[in-house]
Amino acid sequence: MHKNLHHHVTMIVRSINRETDRIVEYALADPDDWELPPFQAGAHVDIRSVSGLIRQYSLCGDPRDSRTYRIAIQRESDGRGGSVALQDELELGFELPVSLPRNHFQLARDARRHILVAGGIGITPILSMLYALDAAGADYELHYCTRKRDQTAFYNRILGIAGVRAHFYHDEEPAPNAIDLQQLLAAPAEGAHAYCCGPTGLVDGFLDAAQHWDPGCVHVELFGRPKNIGNVSYRVKLARAGREIEVRAGESMLAALREAGIEIQSSCEAGVCLECKTRFLAGTPIHQDLVMPPEDRKEFLTPCVSGCAADEITLDL
Repeated sequence: MHKNLHHHVTMIVRSINRETDRIVEYALADPDDWELPPFQAGAHVDIRSVSGLIRQYSLCGDPRDSRTYRIAIQRESDGRGGSVALQDELELGFELPVSLPRNHFQLARDARRHILVAGGIGITPILSMLYALDAAGADYELHYCTRKRDQTAFYNRILGIAGVRAHFYHDEEPAPNAIDLQQLLAAPAEGAHAYCCGPTGLVDGFLDAAQHWDPGCVHVELFGRPKNIGNVSYRVKLARAGREIEVRAGESMLAALREAGIEIQSSCEAGVCLECKTRFLAGTPIHQDLVMPPEDRKEFLTPCVSGCAADEITLDL
């Protein structure tokens, strides 16, 4: 894996706050307390561990705070190792490289009403949206799903921002209450936009319930990475290099290209950062990235997670 972290700033851990038994919030700042590059609600940054693992974390603080980036890391013991490494490494005063903010999950500027749905650690980009919407005096409501009350990160902070506009759902309490997405999204008001961030099951349910909405008014961000790269082999044709490369079943396109000596910059390798975004000229890709706009998918793919629906695909390489 490439360990580069382009266009970064060096930051220091100013404070640490444990939100739940698995989720820890870190406040990051410039070592000399200089102002940081601004960010908009919904943005994320790349964080690199000492071992070189690069992971993306949403900024969950107030965008008006020009001296602090806040991230929250949920420990995933059965994940790819990034969350465990960072939680074990990050201590007060620890210095680390942090990328400039990027945003694929923005608030719609022309929206008259905002319906926000979050699941688990998916609250992080939504939390920054709450700050922004409340500061703007916007019309909004939050629906936040977790398993239990004591696993609900930022509970008191959310109440302090949103008050009665915040609705909480816990499906493993003695008296569980589950969100009804079909009812919530049944009748979109004029000018309403709906946002969802969380695990695949919640996002899939959200998109199903919003099928009758204008697609431009529905915004999602998934947490996680595709688990199935593909169980068939195929060929990648490089138009400019005049080469053909075999991608084995279960192998990522990116891994096959690198094995053949083709240099492609990447960061997350989970379909989130779009750093490996590559133009394709022929063939039908299986898009498994989490953030690329539908219009871009007509011309580009992400070789870290994209597959191929036929025997071959041609890249502009």
